[in-house]
Amino acid sequence: MSGLPDTEGQEPTVTNADFLQSRLVQGTRVVFYDRGGGPPLVLIHGMFGDHLDWETVLEPLARKHRVIALDLPGFGDSEKPEREYTAEFFIAALDELLQSLGVERAPVVGNSFGGIVAALYALAHPQKVERLVLVSSGGLRTFGGEERRLAVERLSEENLLGLTPAAHRLMFPVIFAKTGEVQERYFAKQDAKLARADYPAYVRAIVSSIRLVLSVYLLERLRDVRCPTLLLWGDRDTVFPVEQARQALERLPLGTLKIIPGGGHMLQADCPEELVAAVEEFLAIR
Repeated sequence: MSGLPDTEGQEPTVTNADFLQSRLVQGTRVVFYDRGGGPPLVLIHGMFGDHLDWETVLEPLARKHRVIALDLPGFGDSEKPEREYTAEFFIAALDELLQSLGVERAPVVGNSFGGIVAALYALAHPQKVERLVLVSSGGLRTFGGEERRLAVERLSEENLLGLTPAAHRLMFPVIFAKTGEVQERYFAKQDAKLARADYPAYVRAIVSSIRLVLSVYLLERLRDVRCPTLLLWGDRDTVFPVEQARQALERLPLGTLKIIPGGGHMLQADCPEELVAAVEEFLAIR
């Protein structure tokens, strides 16, 4: 007897890792999830995140689309170069990645910080973004001087290097409207980062990306977004309340707002089925 479990006749287990690839873009190795045979659909995660922020919707969306969900440079399993993480860097990295994958035009979906990156990409390359979906997006308000000072102080490199699992359970509940297994997996993912060899480099990327967030104001620039845009918000989002989405809607030439009852800032975790349905409905409009 081998001592191994008998798996004859069983379907092999498929995991998210089975669909991970990487490309060298902007001199940085970027990891991404790539699954499905339909038209491409690009997903961009939020701050402190990676492609697994979308774990609840990756497979459902891949039934109709080629889902490309990247770990932004500096995040997840992507390389974390010691540099300033500017808007230009993220835009160029995303563009080079999509070119390398043969994606000339696609809908782009971004959550929170990922919404900022998605909107900036749509503004920089309007011919390459077929449709834009902003899920509880950042960039729609300004930050006052004291608010900036406190954010820089609380999210300093020193403080982030000193994070613990207990601190994670104080920091991250605000992005969820619901508790449960998905939230616990998110906490465990954040905890695991603390032991990674590249954690200090990740912290530097976070600090630089936070400076970007504090400096970007997209609200008035939304008038220049020419593609159909869906603002997808949870009515229980306390990070970026839904009023910000309503202000954005007034400025978008081709904007639509859909509010999901019971959803928080990380809508794909709280209401995955509703998010998939809303995205599919929006992409089907002709």
